[in-house]
Amino acid sequence: MLLRSFLYLSLRSNFTQKRSPQYVQVSKASCFKESMSPNESFVMNSIVEKFGGRFTEGEDPPDSYFYLGEKKIAVEVTRLVQQVQNEKGTMISRLAHDQPAMTLSDQLDSQMKHDIPDDKYVFLVLGAPINNIRKTKSELKKEILSQINSGVVKQDLVIEKNRISISVYDGTRETGKKVVSAIANRYSDANLLSNTMNLLSDRITSKLKKCKAKAYDGEYWLALYNDYWVADLESYRLAYSKLNVQHDFNKILIIDSYGQVGCI
Repeated sequence: MLLRSFLYLSLRSNFTQKRSPQYVQVSKASCFKESMSPNESFVMNSIVEKFGGRFTEGEDPPDSYFYLGEKKIAVEVTRLVQQVQNEKGTMISRLAHDQPAMTLSDQLDSQMKHDIPDDKYVFLVLGAPINNIRKTKSELKKEILSQINSGVVKQDLVIEKNRISISVYDGTRETGKKVVSAIANRYSDANLLSNTMNLLSDRITSKLKKCKAKAYDGEYWLALYNDYWVADLESYRLAYSKLNVQHDFNKILIIDSYGQVGCI
């Protein structure tokens, strides 16, 4: 169960940088707006690649206007990120829990590049939420160096009440990173259907409220950028079929990190 939950963020943050939107080729008909976020620009360019046409920046709401033939379609863009319960039982973005651990990993990589031999790299499994980051980082540095010097391949330990696994491997990574990590979130639920239903319900309801605040008589689309990549288009279609959420969107799209667009 933990494997799915921690691989989700580790693959995004450390291993598969080619999934990043900037590697997707876009149509000459598309256009970028400096005031639009990278995710919004990526999503709108993906829509143009799928359907043709062009887009311009919206007034927020909507995030953008999509022009297809004679149609002017309002498009609201949002991001699908796994939700987890915090200690108080409130649903929050998993990134809020995991980001400090991801930052810790990046800091260790930056600060230890010259301490780790050229022919080795370190793989960490970090629990999230993480406690006492400063002390944890200091102790973790010592443990990594000690493990490299002693020739131990793998050890599990607890630092500042954080469960951590350290593995030292021979070889190099394409990214050039010397420290890579997987994040194991103890509040993560591996129930894919439940997660996708909660995500869709939250985003549709939230964006519907926002869009209704500004009247628009034309067609309105909701574009969902899928940052919870263990769920694919069919997962969201199944989740949507089980929801009872009333909305006024003419079309709801799922856009993955490769720029593929599908309708649910």
